[in-house]
Amino acid sequence: MNLLIVDDERLTREGLRDSIDFKSLGIDNIETAEDGQAGLKVCETFEPDIVLTDVRMPKMDGIRMMQGVQERYPDSAVIFMSGFSDKEYLKAAIRLRAVSYVEKPIDTDELTEAIRDALSQVRQRRNARQNMTATRRSSDFSLAYRLIKAPDNYGTGDDITDDSFDFDIKDYNNCFSVILQCYDPVVPLTEEEAERLSLLLDPVIAQYKLKRIYTINNPLFVFHFFSQRELSQLNSSHLGQALAERLGEELKSFHLVIGRQVKGYRELSHSYNTAVINLQQCFFMPDNNCLLYRHISGKTEFKSLNSSDRFSAFKKLLADHKRSEAKAFLEDLLEEFTGNDYILPNQAREFYYRLLNILIEAGTEKKLPRDNYLPGSDLWERVSACHCVFELHDMITNGTEAFFTGLDMSRTESAVVYSIKTYISENYKSMDLSIMAISDHVNLSSSYVCTLFKSETGITLNQYITEYRLGRAKELLSDPRNRIADIAGEVGYSDSNYFSKIFRKSFGLSPSEFRESL
Repeated sequence: MNLLIVDDERLTREGLRDSIDFKSLGIDNIETAEDGQAGLKVCETFEPDIVLTDVRMPKMDGIRMMQGVQERYPDSAVIFMSGFSDKEYLKAAIRLRAVSYVEKPIDTDELTEAIRDALSQVRQRRNARQNMTATRRSSDFSLAYRLIKAPDNYGTGDDITDDSFDFDIKDYNNCFSVILQCYDPVVPLTEEEAERLSLLLDPVIAQYKLKRIYTINNPLFVFHFFSQRELSQLNSSHLGQALAERLGEELKSFHLVIGRQVKGYRELSHSYNTAVINLQQCFFMPDNNCLLYRHISGKTEFKSLNSSDRFSAFKKLLADHKRSEAKAFLEDLLEEFTGNDYILPNQAREFYYRLLNILIEAGTEKKLPRDNYLPGSDLWERVSACHCVFELHDMITNGTEAFFTGLDMSRTESAVVYSIKTYISENYKSMDLSIMAISDHVNLSSSYVCTLFKSETGITLNQYITEYRLGRAKELLSDPRNRIADIAGEVGYSDSNYFSKIFRKSFGLSPSEFRESL
């Protein structure tokens, strides 16, 4: 619990702070202020559970200050102190639900008891507010889920409203569903998270004079919007853009889809279904965008990809070392996938999976270590985890670039330098990796190894080891589940502080700052 002490006498503030064992009462943090204005300033960054304040103070008295505090923190409790008997102040204290009115000079036993009462009052207010919020959330959640289902599940219609709602959905003729698929692994698919996201969207919703309820239908967050007028295509587009921008402030990776507008809540299941059908096309859209409703005929024939010629062409480009042509081939392929409504996500995944296997076959023929251009073991699992075609494109493009780089290096490097780099890629996790260990591996003296490596690569061997380790560290930092201390060990550093120091020296950011910048 947090306590704010406000009194214009410094000795009183310090005496109160030091004379009572606040820790034993459950108060962990204490701030002080010399008058009401200063007290409000403190409350901009400090949320007090209890305010112990003098009544009469210069600049702003305790009554006016508490009016401002309770506007911001309605659950806070106040204990007034005064050396005067003033009926008007007492009346104001009652209106502000003061827990107690303690006369000066302060009796510490009396004040301690007043603080206990205040703590009890704060807990009661919070519990009541949480219960009210939970009731409201549960009602919203249950109704919104029922509206996803067929109209037969709605009952008579009398049971679709609840006293906890601030509107009656039967009064709104125009409705539509919006579904959110979030790809951020740290965002939980829970009722509480659905509420948090819906509150985040409320400013946009209010701007368009909409009402909303929300639910979850795994793996989707579902929002039903209600309007008293039909939204034009232009307004729908602006709404979708505003919703996506708002969500983009909190979520790293998502797609949003607006379903078809329908007449009345009984048609919302149709709106929801159109959104789910169109969600497939988000696979071919960049992240953090909103897809508006588009009609797709139930008789649509999805395109059959003419794969064999493309696979042969890609294989030949790799074999002939046509780097720029291979890059253009992949860019053209991406353009075709993103400009076509009639390709299914799994068709794209299977197509790119075959391209990746062709790349692996080419690397094997060229005797390139696979980890140098396509690290990882379960390739199909990685492909299946891609939530959009752009991730597939990045995977094959980066792998192809690394493949050609590996070929170039194998043509210009001596066998010794190639062996050194391979050894580092296989042993960078080991804290015993050293120039001596590398020299023993290639059966050459340390001085000769260092000179040869520098002359062929332009950088020192130690510099190359550091860059290689930090490169792997950056990849591991992209996954928020990896602890920084664990990452240090994974890339060969026993001391996480030293790892952070080297990382900052190389990139100008600490590991945690780099992760936040992603």
